[in-house]
Amino acid sequence: MGMKRTEATVSCLVASLLFWASAINGLLSPKGVNYEVQALMGIKASLQDPHGVLENWDGDSVDPCSWTMVTCSPESLVIGLGTPSQNLSGTLSPTIGNLTNLQIVLLQNNNITGPIPPELGRLSKLQTLDLSNNFFTGEIPSPLGHLRSLQYLRLNNNSLSGVIPMSLANMTQLAFLDVSYNNISGPLPRFPSKTFNIVGNPLICATGSEAGCRGTTLMPMSMNLNSTQSKVQENT
Repeated sequence: MGMKRTEATVSCLVASLLFWASAINGLLSPKGVNYEVQALMGIKASLQDPHGVLENWDGDSVDPCSWTMVTCSPESLVIGLGTPSQNLSGTLSPTIGNLTNLQIVLLQNNNITGPIPPELGRLSKLQTLDLSNNFFTGEIPSPLGHLRSLQYLRLNNNSLSGVIPMSLANMTQLAFLDVSYNNISGPLPRFPSKTFNIVGNPLICATGSEAGCRGTTLMPMSMNLNSTQSKVQENT
C-alpha cells in the first residue's frame, strides 16, 4: 500500500515537472538554452558598463526576470529593457532583435556608438523606443517601418545621417517622433505622427524656422521602466 502511494506521489511530481517544462519550452533551444538569456547576454557583451549595472546578468541563468534593468510579464517573458543614463558605451548588439516580446526599450542618455541595429524591426510588439542622446551613427534602418505597434520613437541627439526611410510612414500607431539634432537629409516621408520634431538637421532645417520642421506642439512623454516590477506600466 505504501509503495503504491509513493508511486502515485512520484507520478504527480513528474507530471508537474513536465507541465512546467512545457510552459517554458518555447524559450529553450534544443540544448536547453533560454533564447532571451542568450539575447540579453549578447547585448551585455557588446556594451561597456563602467558602473556595473548589468553585473547580475548571468549567462548560466534560466530566468532573466530578476536581472536589473529587465522587466518581465506575468508569464516570465522579457517585455522591457531599460538602461537610461548609465554611462554605457560600446554598441547595441543585433541580438536585441531576438527579444521578440519587447514592448519598451529605453537606452537614452548613454554613450552608445555604432549603427542602430536593423534587427529592431523584428520587434512587432514594441510600443516605445528611446535611443536619444547617444552617439549612434549611420542611417535610420528601413526595417523600423515594420514596427506597426510603435507609438513613441526618439532618435534625437545622435549622429545619424542619410534620408529618413519612407517606410516610417507605415507606422500608423506612431504618436510621437523626434529625430532632431542629427545630420539627416530629405526628402521626408509623410509622418503618421502629428507630433514630430526634425529641427537641428542642417540639410533639412537650416534655421529651424522652416515650415515642416515641427509638427504640433511637442508633448513631453516620460517613460519609466521599473526593473523591480513584473510588468510594464499599463500606459506603455
